[in-house]
Amino acid sequence: MLLNEFPVVYKYTSHGSAELIIENRSLRFGRPTEMNDPFDAYIDDLFDSSLRERHRDAAIAIVDMIEHDPAALARCLGLPFEEVAEASSTMRAGTQGQRDELLALVTSTVVEELYPQLKAERDALEIQRRALIAQLRDSGIFCATQRKDNLLMWAHYAEQHRGVVFGFRPDPAVDSFLCLLGPVIYSASRPSFYDPIDPLKGARPKPEDMRAFNRYLTATKGPEWAYEEELRLVVPSLIPEGQSATFLPFHPHELVELYLGHRFAAERQDEIVTAARSLNKDVTIFKAKLAKGAYALTFERIV
Repeated sequence: MLLNEFPVVYKYTSHGSAELIIENRSLRFGRPTEMNDPFDAYIDDLFDSSLRERHRDAAIAIVDMIEHDPAALARCLGLPFEEVAEASSTMRAGTQGQRDELLALVTSTVVEELYPQLKAERDALEIQRRALIAQLRDSGIFCATQRKDNLLMWAHYAEQHRGVVFGFRPDPAVDSFLCLLGPVIYSASRPSFYDPIDPLKGARPKPEDMRAFNRYLTATKGPEWAYEEELRLVVPSLIPEGQSATFLPFHPHELVELYLGHRFAAERQDEIVTAARSLNKDVTIFKAKLAKGAYALTFERIV
């Protein structure tokens, strides 16, 4: 893909942060704990139980479905309905004590002894779970957006319209990290590490699906945030211990647009224009104005 085929991505920021971005030629990656949404990449309960506990919960659910909803269980597990229905009839004909014995059996370590491969797979996944927790806690998150004219984002992230919006065009020719930005998923259901290995939800992810699975875990937000049209890059194990953030350099020629807020201080305008053009002499610079007759912004080119 050629440089001009990559769409421009936008970063809202305050005036002070904008000066640092230009001076240091770098962009901030924050920890998950630094995000303004406490649900965002929140891992303390994302991995709140071990695989042994999850398997026990799944076994309890399966036993309950055998007795009360065999058709649903047959669909979930891809089993012939006749087989599940027969097991369901047998279970309903038994005593409560027999049902309790069955539940105790399927949730006990006896199953592991009968199927050592199951235990080996679960132990391997538990190791992956712990490694992923460590990677996420030290991961760095960079957020951008596809929009430069969102009124809420100008208010929330650009210092009540006193800040700026940077426009970067990712350049694959220089292996820019901006090329790795991907869209955030907006969902009312929070992500879970266990969904792909839950027997009632589907099969384990294939290796080629793991990148999408990782994005599902780290780039899912509630639907209330959909207005941001966010793009995100998460880099595992990026931030050194004891630090809340780190910075990665961008390539100066990737800065192709700069939008000054409607309330941007007029006496500081020439200063930031000069600084931006020192990075890329071809950067296009605009000043935001309030649209007439509409709740919207227009942008007047000043350089």
